[in-house]
Amino acid sequence: MGFYSHYDGAHNHPVNRALHMIAIPVGFSSLIVVWFHWVIALLLIPAAFALAWLGHLIEGNKPAFLTNPAHVFVAPVWMARKIFGAKKTEQPN
Repeated sequence: MGFYSHYDGAHNHPVNRALHMIAIPVGFSSLIVVWFHWVIALLLIPAAFALAWLGHLIEGNKPAFLTNPAHVFVAPVWMARKIFGAKKTEQPN
């Protein structure tokens, strides 16, 4: 099973997906905020993890990054595909 498919499979519950859609940008925004206010940046990271863990608590599974820490880097790709992913269209006959 690939990184993306494993990550996607761990995020099936709609509340978990919604919380991750908030948590992922919050966590990655800390990389920018750290240049302006390091204390706030350091607070954003546990806030993002708390939202994500809450989602997994609701779904009843463990976060994907516990299986492989590289899943932390799959998260923004997963989010982008959920937001911007192309819809499947039927081919005309």
